[in-house]
Amino acid sequence: MPFKQKLHAHSWFILINALIAIAIACRYYVFLPEFPSEPLGVAFILAGTFSQMVLLAGLIGLIALPALFLPKRVRNITQAVIASLGIAVLFIDTIVFAQYRFHINAVVLDLVLSGQVVSFPLVTWITVLSGVFALLAVQFGMATWLERDTHPIRKAPINQYKLGSKFAWVALMALLVTNSIHIWAAANVYQPVTMVKRYLPIFHPATANSFMEKRGWIDLKAVQQQKAMRIKSKSDLNYPLNPVQFENLEPLTNILLVVVDSWRADTFNSENTPYMWKYAQNGVSFQDHIATGNATRTGIFGLFYGLPGTYWHGFHANQQSPVLVDRLQELDYQLGLFSAARLTSPEFHQTVFVNVPDIRVTSIGRTPSDRDKHLTEDWMDWYDKRDKSKPAFSFLFYDAPHGYDFPADFEYKYEPMIDRVDYLELNNDSDREGFINRYKTSVRYVDTQVKRALDKLKAEGDLENTLVIITGDHSQEMNDNKLNFWGHNGNFTRAQTQVPFVMFGPGVDQTQLVDSLKYTTSHEDLAPTLMRNYLGATSDIHDYATGVDLYNYNVNREWVMTSSYSAYGIIYQDTIVEVNGAGQSQIYDSTYHPKKGGKMNYQYVHEALEKISRFRK
Repeated sequence: MPFKQKLHAHSWFILINALIAIAIACRYYVFLPEFPSEPLGVAFILAGTFSQMVLLAGLIGLIALPALFLPKRVRNITQAVIASLGIAVLFIDTIVFAQYRFHINAVVLDLVLSGQVVSFPLVTWITVLSGVFALLAVQFGMATWLERDTHPIRKAPINQYKLGSKFAWVALMALLVTNSIHIWAAANVYQPVTMVKRYLPIFHPATANSFMEKRGWIDLKAVQQQKAMRIKSKSDLNYPLNPVQFENLEPLTNILLVVVDSWRADTFNSENTPYMWKYAQNGVSFQDHIATGNATRTGIFGLFYGLPGTYWHGFHANQQSPVLVDRLQELDYQLGLFSAARLTSPEFHQTVFVNVPDIRVTSIGRTPSDRDKHLTEDWMDWYDKRDKSKPAFSFLFYDAPHGYDFPADFEYKYEPMIDRVDYLELNNDSDREGFINRYKTSVRYVDTQVKRALDKLKAEGDLENTLVIITGDHSQEMNDNKLNFWGHNGNFTRAQTQVPFVMFGPGVDQTQLVDSLKYTTSHEDLAPTLMRNYLGATSDIHDYATGVDLYNYNVNREWVMTSSYSAYGIIYQDTIVEVNGAGQSQIYDSTYHPKKGGKMNYQYVHEALEKISRFRK
């Protein structure tokens, strides 16, 4: 076959795959809070989707271009494999976006491939692989058919209109329209356009703010405000602001921090977590506690550092440990760190525990519940063998609710319950009750494991000298607001950020704290509370944290901050101001529906900006 004929067939192969990609990409816009009503916003979506999918299909076609020099069967197989992978990744990305509202990235791949933080049942993998093989067969058939001398496209009269070249010209015009619209929108912070671009993968339309500024075609004040609100991914730190001063405290109190991954606040009660609930009656339970993140990375970060999760990137880049852990080591606390999921993903071994030698990275076991069981047993063994002349700090990080997992023979089950969690089947009409009951059963299982740890302290006579904190790293949404959010790291509503927060033991005064239990509290408050009341810190909290001392703070905060891997939210009253990594903001109500005509409280925004920049040079 002449090379020109092969190239012609390959061009049609790219064009057809571009149309398939455009059809798949329409799935992204199902998750728009509301479709733009402004003509410019609609034009940007139409032109942007068309041009971006054609570009991606063209890129895939370019990668497959060397295959044209191969023998026919090998050539068609190569074309089919490359195109199938591209289309499959795009479709899977729409599923990821449906769950989390972000696209496949290095973080997602790491979590999935590790198998411990995000895991899928066997049936899901079988479904995915079956779909890929079916797609491969279709692509191979299409590539073969397009190279036939008698295929209809070559013989059809319509071919005289040179649709392929016209399609390319339309794509080029769409690309120019897309970038022209975005250049103007970026210069004027026109959100019906700028907020939509995150819905397409690998989509980075042009900006020309310097050019627009020289001609006076820019809203400079709005652009500067947006720039100030950006997350700084890497920077030099000024942490703490001043060396933290301490006084001696004797005797030192043992500390047990229990964290449950993906723990909803509404499942902490006498029926779902009877053992933890019973122990908590000896202390206090803060009723409106907001995690510093809607994901593990930022949630755990906030607990140990007392800072917003927006600092994660800078602290990770500098491998800077928290003053809390530094002080524990300075006081010769024995650190018993036990996690079901790996402490290397996210990179807590390079942040929170960077200065802790020989940390236990993970637990043995094939399932989250199995690893939770071994976590408890390993901690109990460590606790028996520890040096009893030294104080102990224990960190127990349970994972079963994150995977909706529990042993097959676990006796406390909630019905009706789904048999398994299949992320490919989840949609806005999925069975919420069965899903929640499976989740509640996994929480109930963790309750039995925490009971073993607390019973161990009680049996050893150490419970009275141990401050116990029980909380979650973040919450877990079950389509609470009928927006098809299942899981976490998707929005900043309380369905994904509100967690239980319990404290009992030495120094916990129920009478003193009775009024503040109804206040909004944050993960940012734990580190300063421990530093001031148990570890002897006398310095101003402002020097090393953005939270407050829960024991000596009787003013309800007016707003609270939380974050994800690449965005942050400012929550106040029934309002959520969501700011992405580029500083672009959107105003939602408490159920994540856009607030039409909603205005930012710029005082709160100013205070938030001070928080996220205080410890940067």
